[in-house]
Amino acid sequence: MNVKEAVRRLNGYLQRRGKVDGSGGWTNQYLLDLLTDANLDMYHRVVNYGPEIFQMHGRFTYEENSTEINLNSKLSSLPMAIWYAGILSKDEAIGPNNMPSQLNMVRRTNMDSANSVNGMSSTTGFSGAFASNGDTIEIPAFSFGSGAGNATAYYLGKEFHIRPVPRNDVYVYMRFTPDALPALIDDDQDLLGGFLPQFHPAIVYKAAIQAKSAKGEDTTQLVGLYQEMIGQYDSNLKMGCRQRQRQQPQQRDSMRWEY
Repeated sequence: MNVKEAVRRLNGYLQRRGKVDGSGGWTNQYLLDLLTDANLDMYHRVVNYGPEIFQMHGRFTYEENSTEINLNSKLSSLPMAIWYAGILSKDEAIGPNNMPSQLNMVRRTNMDSANSVNGMSSTTGFSGAFASNGDTIEIPAFSFGSGAGNATAYYLGKEFHIRPVPRNDVYVYMRFTPDALPALIDDDQDLLGGFLPQFHPAIVYKAAIQAKSAKGEDTTQLVGLYQEMIGQYDSNLKMGCRQRQRQQPQQRDSMRWEY
């Protein structure tokens, strides 16, 4: 369900007839804000069970001689979980001749240990791309499944670090789950990013409940509809999504890094 359809339904639940902006009713912007809040609330409810559902991907340049970069500015959102991070040989989309080489990402925060590496040669033109006390770091052939030499990456707070610090620009491909969805502002935007359409009507119910509650109106019927819709999917969602490990980091999925 897109935003245009969601607003149309929301107007119906609120018994609005046409536009009432500035006439004491709910403005269109207020309705969009309500839908955005309800959309985000449902998103956080779902990712608590299965964050892998909402995987996104992005490419960015890790500039030469940078000790760290801000992922929020590079990806237009902060990851709540990173599923894959790799280096591309070219600043272009993934293809047969531009496959990512997986970075070695570790959970510990001691980045000093990344400096104790041995010098090695390279066959890919990336010789000397990473500096560490004058050593040359190997970046193996960029083929699926190969590692990115001795380069190590860390995700700490909002910052993404590569050690040793690269001497040249490095092109990074990342697959991640964002910590939030963008605000709903355009008619063609889909609720929940287009995923899980069975939950979209519940988001509209939630927004309508919030609007009526703000004016002190009765919400009994809408609450009943919302609970009925959520109830039939909630248990299926818990069963269908892989349960998150809430113990120690080493007991979590080895392909997922979160802090």
